Amino acid sequence: MYAKLSRAFSGVCVALVAMLPFGAGPARAAGPMPAFQLPFPCGETWRLATYSGHDDYDIDMTWTGGGSNGRAILASAAGTVAFAGWGSGGGNYVIIDHGGGWRSTYMHMIEAPMVGSGQSVARGQQIGRVGSTGNSTGPHLHYEVTRDGGKTEAYFNGSPSGITSDGSASTGPIYVNGPVSPARNVTSNNCGGGSARHDHVSDFSGDGAADVLGVDSAGALWYYPNNGQALSARVQIGNGWGTFKHVMAADWSGDGAADVLGVDATGKLWYYPHDGAGLSTPVQIGNGWGTFKHVMAADYSGDGKADVLGVDASGLLWYYPHNGSGLSAPVQIGNGWGTFLQVTAADYSGDGAADVLGVDATGKLWYYPHNGAGLSTPVQIGNGWATFLHVNAVDFSGDGAADVLGVDSAGKLWYYPHNGAGLSAPVQIGNGWATFKHVI
Repeated sequence: MYAKLSRAFSGVCVALVAMLPFGAGPARAAGPMPAFQLPFPCGETWRLATYSGHDDYDIDMTWTGGGSNGRAILASAAGTVAFAGWGSGGGNYVIIDHGGGWRSTYMHMIEAPMVGSGQSVARGQQIGRVGSTGNSTGPHLHYEVTRDGGKTEAYFNGSPSGITSDGSASTGPIYVNGPVSPARNVTSNNCGGGSARHDHVSDFSGDGAADVLGVDSAGALWYYPNNGQALSARVQIGNGWGTFKHVMAADWSGDGAADVLGVDATGKLWYYPHDGAGLSTPVQIGNGWGTFKHVMAADYSGDGKADVLGVDASGLLWYYPHNGSGLSAPVQIGNGWGTFLQVTAADYSGDGAADVLGVDATGKLWYYPHNGAGLSTPVQIGNGWATFLHVNAVDFSGDGAADVLGVDSAGKLWYYPHNGAGLSAPVQIGNGWATFKHVI
């Protein structure tokens, strides 16, 4: 794609290492690999290729649908921008630090990046446009992934890219003569964050896959990151939550990462903004919520920002639209919810607007589809849920459609994958949750 650039890019790599804190060498084990997606909008198909002397694991990406110039480049995974600017080899380019030793690089953007150094980005957020700046012979995206400072094979949607060897012994990190990895076409599943519709319930990291938050018996608020297979070591992000009647996590701000909302002991509804590192000073967005039996935050309108839903003391289900600065007048969208043991809201259908799920008095789990105007006839998707202490609908898999998480009577945390038609066999992802006051 751009001829004989091994020497030029070696210079670029040296410069990058000099400028940027890539972290310790191989002696430091990388954290779990982020859930990387192709760096282009959902459903687009791109050709992935390399050539001799390109450096092993480097990928040139061109759109299969026509000209690549000017097309949107999205963040492959959530993280913090480590560099955004100009380099003679990479042109306009961005490096995103995803934590745990993982970084991704995006080169040759047509213009200055849309993000700046130090900025938090969500997976699927647009960071620039495809171009041919720097040392390039035609419009394409040059893409790399590094693990603890060393280049490694890129994965997209959990599958290896297949672009490994450049077939040259003079360029690394493999340094072997051999066949060049064959080109292949890959379709993007980067369907969360950014401009894509995604409700981000409990997605505190903003990577498109829900995490788990919980308030323990001492009132401490904990964040358990979703590492793609299970939950990573927890991080405390608050305290004093023991007296809150309801706690929920959803993307109120619309930045692609979940914030926290809570109803305190006096019935006031508070919004705690996610500031990239934790929670900022709360803002009161409502009152009179003390008598509500269930309160949920989810993107019911499908506009990218969470709304609030609640079941009042008489069993009526209300929808409070997010109007940009607070909550608008409520709209009744259901009744007869007073006897439900659990009520939760998230985008179960995968259409970008939250649906409602509930466990009735007999332990049956029902799915109420959002039809655009209200809720359609419910569909039973489970039974035996009466003894569960907590039940939540969240997109744990990151595929755009909510799964179900539940804490059973023994305190085990179970993940029930949404398989398109219902729920698959559960997978245990935690234990010791029986004493938690809130699990979200």
